[in-house]
Amino acid sequence: MVQLTDSYDRKMDYLRISVTDRCNFRCQYCMPEDIQFQDKSHILTLEEMLTFAEACLALGVTKVRVTGGEPLVRRGVVWFVEQLKALGFDEVTMTTNGYLLKDNLEGLVEAGLDRINVSLDTLQPEKFQFITRRNHFEKVWEAIMAALQTPLSPVKINAVALRGVNDDEIVDMARLTQKYPLSVRFIELMPLNGDTDGSRFRKLFIPGSEILARAQDALGDLKPVAKDDPAAPADEFKFDGAPGNFGVITPVSEPFCARCSRLRLTADGKIHPCLLTDLDVPVKDAIRSKDPIPAIHEVLWKTARIKPAAGLTLPQETRNRTMSQIGG
Repeated sequence: MVQLTDSYDRKMDYLRISVTDRCNFRCQYCMPEDIQFQDKSHILTLEEMLTFAEACLALGVTKVRVTGGEPLVRRGVVWFVEQLKALGFDEVTMTTNGYLLKDNLEGLVEAGLDRINVSLDTLQPEKFQFITRRNHFEKVWEAIMAALQTPLSPVKINAVALRGVNDDEIVDMARLTQKYPLSVRFIELMPLNGDTDGSRFRKLFIPGSEILARAQDALGDLKPVAKDDPAAPADEFKFDGAPGNFGVITPVSEPFCARCSRLRLTADGKIHPCLLTDLDVPVKDAIRSKDPIPAIHEVLWKTARIKPAAGLTLPQETRNRTMSQIGG
């Protein structure tokens, strides 16, 4: 079939599936402590998500990332990874907060997971508890170290940069790449979660250029690492002799919308074509129709046509859906 492309000739070949909006953490930049989760009756079954993935595969989608919320709280998610691999995707990956990772490592490796990303914003247990509202740093760190002993190594670590919160650890996080085969990437804070006047965002935001400069000033020159995928959002670098990479993802200061190849399926059955908008396209009815694949294709092409050229990155244009509801 014809490769799925949008109105700007961008190839849509990367699907992120949010298997749940639920999470066992309450990270301050991601969701409020008192968040109201969707009733489970509104959430797609894993089998329905597989049907959607199969339809995407037929239109040239080659990579799938399993996200949440926290994907490992969803019962059956290891089986889900195995089924995605069986469908024939080139790459199946997962983003997790790491809390349940160690318990599921063996199963994920056996299921064929290609790579794991762990969200970790700090190396200080007290600060970890402040950011996540949970006291689980040691368990997450043990999971990362355990993952390095499996075929999932090298492991990627994603940290959201927050001025006055964890920016004093930029150098410490970068230094990890000199010791371990880790790819540590700082992600710029995005104007999400209904911060309508942008005041919180402006206070906390740190541009990627500043992050790289701080790391280089302390640890020496960073040499660019060539991208395996031209559409990849991270700009990665390497310190001389380091086993790992250090990088930044800059959706606000240096948007990469022109090379965006992503679609997102939310747990409640909507296609989210751009992270930095509130635009959703319902697809649940198509998935549950008598002939779902062509029905999903129709919705996918509609979504591709309305995918915007760029997201909204100014704080006064803040989005209302939380990161956990979208899947990151």
